[in-house]
Amino acid sequence: MRIPRTAWVLLAIAALVAVLIALFNWNWLRGPISTYMSAKFGRPFIINGDLRGEFSLKPQLSADYVTLGNSTWSSDPIMARAQHLTVRVDLLSLLGGPVSLPELTLVRPVLLLERGADGQENWHFGGPPEIPRIGRLDIDTGIVHFLDPAPGTDISVNVESAPAENGELPVKFKGAGKLRKNEFTIEGSAATLLALENADRPYRLDVQAKAGATSAKFNGSIVPARVDNVDGSLSVQGRDLSQLYPIVPVPFPWTPPYRLSGNLKHASGVWSFREFSGKVGESDVTGRFDVDRKNERVMVDADLVAQNLNYKDLGGLLGLPPPTAPPQAMTAAQKKEAAKREVSGRALPTKPYNLEALRVIDAKVHLKGKRFIATDLPLDNLDGVMDLKDGVLKLKPLDFGIAGGHVASALTMDARDKVIKTDGDVTVRNLELKQLVPALKPPKGSAGKVGGRAKFTATGNSVADMLGTSNGEVALISWGGDASELSIVLTNLDLARAAELLIRGDANSPIRCVVADFVSTNGVMDARTLVIDTEAEKILGDGTIDFAKERYDLKLNAKSKRPSLVALRGPIMIDGSFKTPNVHPAVGPIAARVGTSVGLGILNPLAALLPLIDFGGASDADCRALIAEASGNVQATATAQKAAAK
Repeated sequence: MRIPRTAWVLLAIAALVAVLIALFNWNWLRGPISTYMSAKFGRPFIINGDLRGEFSLKPQLSADYVTLGNSTWSSDPIMARAQHLTVRVDLLSLLGGPVSLPELTLVRPVLLLERGADGQENWHFGGPPEIPRIGRLDIDTGIVHFLDPAPGTDISVNVESAPAENGELPVKFKGAGKLRKNEFTIEGSAATLLALENADRPYRLDVQAKAGATSAKFNGSIVPARVDNVDGSLSVQGRDLSQLYPIVPVPFPWTPPYRLSGNLKHASGVWSFREFSGKVGESDVTGRFDVDRKNERVMVDADLVAQNLNYKDLGGLLGLPPPTAPPQAMTAAQKKEAAKREVSGRALPTKPYNLEALRVIDAKVHLKGKRFIATDLPLDNLDGVMDLKDGVLKLKPLDFGIAGGHVASALTMDARDKVIKTDGDVTVRNLELKQLVPALKPPKGSAGKVGGRAKFTATGNSVADMLGTSNGEVALISWGGDASELSIVLTNLDLARAAELLIRGDANSPIRCVVADFVSTNGVMDARTLVIDTEAEKILGDGTIDFAKERYDLKLNAKSKRPSLVALRGPIMIDGSFKTPNVHPAVGPIAARVGTSVGLGILNPLAALLPLIDFGGASDADCRALIAEASGNVQATATAQKAAAK
């Protein structure tokens, strides 16, 4: 039988193909493949080891020691490398459409993600990426290294495929390094990296991270195309909320240690931390916190509620380190300020406000404190609204209950210039005098109620500077009620009457009025009127309170309305620094009376009593006129300051 020529040709071709396949060296393709991939990435792609493969419509290729070059500005010439790479390619997908890679396995891959000093990012390849479709991705002992020298970030993360779930290979990761110069660790798991192909779909992420003393745990999803698009549960804790800046673009004041948990979400350019709860220091807190970054200026909108509030936890608003936190729980900055205050003679906060922080964002924060705890002040029901816009901070209202009454405040701090200008208006209503001054508490009944107003202006970048430059007027008035007669007669050092009350028991002394009217000039408050008028004594005061020097210099002269056989008659001095005040009798006048008494006693024992006798007879104060004058002075000051501001 004669074989046709065509058959011989086909047989020859088949034999030739078989020989070529048998003798084919896949390393012959290393150069062409490297050239093709280099053109795709715009960077050198090199197969340094052997290349192996198979002949089929979906061949599997494997290569050893594969590298991809880095950006020219980087100090490391290699961006990515793998000890071994295995990939299955759908050849038909090369004819058109995205390239399909049904399988991809990476052994010991290393990826360097780097940001340069000028903000350049080495993962940008100069054009829109042509991302292939990968069916299955398996990573064996991979490393991702992220480097951003400007803020001091250098992190390496080990990445490895976990056991298959629903036919997919999720990843687990664990890493460490420095985040903004703080020691940083991260650990967690995520959905398969293939899910990142669809950059607009949520990507599951479960991660725990710690930077310095701040740790966070997130369980939810992110959208790869918009990495700030987040939805999930977040728990965060640390030593001080201010350390979250600038990762969280809100310049928080100093706080004590905190722990908070809630739902973190991002939508339409707004970060929302909703339905959160936790503790800041000894205060619990719940509410919501929104950060709007759609516009050029960040806008913060928050609504916070503390069922139990320790007012000392708010000290950071004044520049004070948290007194409720133990030293080991404080930040380095807080420890430094606490040590400075310990050796300083100053009592008022001297830490300046961060002017830039007051200018970079706008904010509206509503804080309600329902019950105060661990306080030596009779406070309750805090209701404050902070409105910050274009460098002008308004606290209006800033209201709270104290001593059974109410304090309503309005405070404006203008931080647009180099020095903050402050304007304050405080109104006091129905404060219980016996709670404010427990020593005046009568055996029965009430010591009456206190009301008043303060109006002032100031300049300065710290609380100490503001009070040290303040100008304005303060008036406090009270009428009605009773006071402890023992406390009242002791202001006159009425020993005879005090001895009687100690033996018989304290009694009520009706209060006719209390009027305190201070005018402040450049931080020095001068007592224009200081009167406590009761049925037993009329106490007149004078002197100054110097906020610039932080010193008291007050004198209380008691004038008895009743006679007494033994009364040293004061006066009582209140002096010393704010940090170590002194309350004591004036030594000179008392020594003179006692000396005269001793001298007369030598001549006649009965005569020794003469210098110590107080014949009483002090007249009642004109309470109505004093109250009207004090109230009018504050109103006049308010009117004058308002006119000057226009």
